[in-house]
Amino acid sequence: MIAALNSPARRLTFAIVVSVLLHAAVLWLPYIHLPLAKVAFPPLSVRLVSLPKHVEPPMASPEPANPKSTRAPNASGKAKAKTMKKMDKTEGQAAAHPFPKRLMLSFVVQKDGDGLMTGEIHHQLEIHGNKYTLKSMRQTAGPASLNNGDQLTQTSRGNIGERGLQPETFEENEINKSGKKSHRATFDWTAQKVRYSHGGESALPDTAQDMLSFMYQISQIPMNADFFPLPITDGGHMEQYLIEIGAQDDISTPMGKLRSLHLRKIHAQGEVYFEIWLAQEYRLFPVKFRQLDGSDNVTDEYVIAEILATDE
Repeated sequence: MIAALNSPARRLTFAIVVSVLLHAAVLWLPYIHLPLAKVAFPPLSVRLVSLPKHVEPPMASPEPANPKSTRAPNASGKAKAKTMKKMDKTEGQAAAHPFPKRLMLSFVVQKDGDGLMTGEIHHQLEIHGNKYTLKSMRQTAGPASLNNGDQLTQTSRGNIGERGLQPETFEENEINKSGKKSHRATFDWTAQKVRYSHGGESALPDTAQDMLSFMYQISQIPMNADFFPLPITDGGHMEQYLIEIGAQDDISTPMGKLRSLHLRKIHAQGEVYFEIWLAQEYRLFPVKFRQLDGSDNVTDEYVIAEILATDE
């Protein structure tokens, strides 16, 4: 090597080559995307809890005391009609599913129910004392990410006790090709009002949840009837939902086949609705969610890919 640089011309040439390489490194290295390190999370230590095989159902399914109170605000004054095909029913079951101290669920998102992955969603629940924080982060992936790179973040915070989750705040922040938008709901349990960042407010029922917390609160509700009411806010208004309890299903997921409980929002003909599946052997965690349009076409679906949790 030293012999090769024994003339001034060769030494000058070598210096120029080194200089070019150094400048190229400075220009190009910032654009090299190294793989992100996966955040360490405690190993799965949640004890699998199967639902009771049989709990005697009540003599008759309870009907709402005031049918008008179960109408959704968007029903235009018309009573809700059970226009769906009747769901197969499962036996009643008691609610006995404690929350882990930390929980992370990862979902794959599919558009239009065609099996094409368009993104991923990560849910993370953390409990400290009598307080909880629940976050959902959604990111587009695959061909969809080249077009817009949409992101949706939801955060629910509040108290946790014998009755489960009691939200204090719910925030939603969305970034898409149209720009950014956000809204926030604040739960005033003393005044029994939920107040919105746009300036409005709604009455706050005792069992109210937000669009994120309700997926987990369902595990705390006894399911010994055909349906149950659940008031839910999306951060802009409060709506009284009626959730129909269906049958146990085996669903296919990236984790394998999971035994689940199928629930569905009772809806009028032509109305948008959702379906949700809760894992029987994972404390009724949500493992599948599906949004459908008024013609029963799947517009959005996400399915569980990984469950990590710890009771410590």
